[in-house]
Amino acid sequence: MSRPAGGDVSNYLAIAQATEALRCLLAGAVQSDVPYAVQVEARKPPSEPVTEPTITVFCYRITPNVSRRNADTPTRDGDGRVLRRPTAAYDLHYLISCYGNEIQLVPQALLGSVARTLHEQPALSAQDLETAAGRAFLAGADLAASPQTVRLTPSKMDVEDLSKLWSMLIQTPYTPSIAFEASLVLLESRRTPAAGRPVREHRVRVVPGRHPVVEELRSRPACSDAEPRPGPVPVGHEVVLTGRDLNREKVTVDAGGELVAPSAVDDGRVVFTPPAGLAAGVHPVQVLHEVAFGDSSRILGSNGIAMARQATVTASEVTGGEVVATLDTEVGDRQRVSVLLDELDGTGSHRFDAAYPLPGPRDPKTVAVATADVAAGSYLLRVRIDGVETVTGEDLRTPAVEF
Repeated sequence: MSRPAGGDVSNYLAIAQATEALRCLLAGAVQSDVPYAVQVEARKPPSEPVTEPTITVFCYRITPNVSRRNADTPTRDGDGRVLRRPTAAYDLHYLISCYGNEIQLVPQALLGSVARTLHEQPALSAQDLETAAGRAFLAGADLAASPQTVRLTPSKMDVEDLSKLWSMLIQTPYTPSIAFEASLVLLESRRTPAAGRPVREHRVRVVPGRHPVVEELRSRPACSDAEPRPGPVPVGHEVVLTGRDLNREKVTVDAGGELVAPSAVDDGRVVFTPPAGLAAGVHPVQVLHEVAFGDSSRILGSNGIAMARQATVTASEVTGGEVVATLDTEVGDRQRVSVLLDELDGTGSHRFDAAYPLPGPRDPKTVAVATADVAAGSYLLRVRIDGVETVTGEDLRTPAVEF
C-alpha cells in the first residue's frame, strides 16, 4: 500500500498494529492446519515449560531501515520551522517460537505451518491490519492506510546468531523457532507543518519510451478555444493529452479506472472529458488502442500519466469550532483531507487535518474539519484532498472564510 507523504504514513501504534496483524494472520492459518486448539500470543518466549500447543510472536528488535533512513530530509528550514512532517522508517525483527508435546512433535508441526503460511503470504494485507486495528487497545491505529506494504522475509540465523539471541532471554529454555523481518513501517511525526502559499503555475513533463506515448497533460474549460494549461483539472474542464503515435482505429482513455471516449484524436493529441463522478485527488490516465488481429483484438496501452482532479469550494462556514466546506465533487470516507487557512491581511497560516476515516453520516460533498487557536479575521480557504488543493482565485484571496 507507495506514496509516502505527509498524512500518508502511520502513527505511533504502527509497530503494535503490525505485531497484532502478524499474530492474527498466524492464528487463522495455523488453526486450519492442525486438528487441535493452538494459542497464538504476542509475547516473548515463556520462562516456564509450556505443554499446550502454543505459538509466541516476539518483536525482539527494531532497526532503522537503511534505504529510507534519510529519505525525508530536510524537514525544517533555516529558522527551524517544520517544512514537512519527519518520517521514521523501521524494520521489525520477530522471533516466532512453537510449544507443545515434543514426543508427538507438536512444536515442529506448528513451525511447519508457520513457515508455509508466511511463504504463501509474505506481506501483511490491508485486511490483516484492519482486523488488528479492531482491537480496543489499538483504537486509532492507521497502518492499513499507509501506502507502504509491510513485507515479511525469513531471517537467516546461524548457530552463533541463535546463541546470542537466546542468551538475551535469561532463564528461558530454547524451543524450535523461526525468525522473520517485517519491512518497512513508516512512523509520522506529530508536528504539523505550516501550510505553504498557493502555487501559481504547475510544470510537469513526463518523457516515456514506448508507443503510444503520452508526454504531457493539460486542461481547459470544456467547449473552449482557450490555450490548455498544465496543473490540476477542475470540474468542467476537458483534458488535452499530447504525445506521439496517439491515433489508431479505436482509441479510448482510461481515466482513474473508467473508460472514456475522446472527443478529438490525432497522432499528437487526445482530448477527453473526465468522468463526472471522478473524485478529487490524483488518478492515473492512459491512452488505449484496440488493435484488431483477425477475429480478435488486443489492447495496447500508452504509458500512464497522473491527473490531479481538482475540486472547488462552493460554500463554506465556521460553526461550532469547525470549518464546514461544500465542494463540487464527492469526497470518499477514506480520503485524506486537510483545511489550509492563510490570513488575507497578514502572514499567519494554519493547517488542520480531518479525522481518518472521515466520520459519518455526512453529505459526500461536504467536509467538516475541527480548528483551534485561529484569530479573528478573513482567511483564504483551501481544502487539500489526497494531496490536491481546491481551486484558488486569480487574486489568491478567494474563496475566503471569516473567523
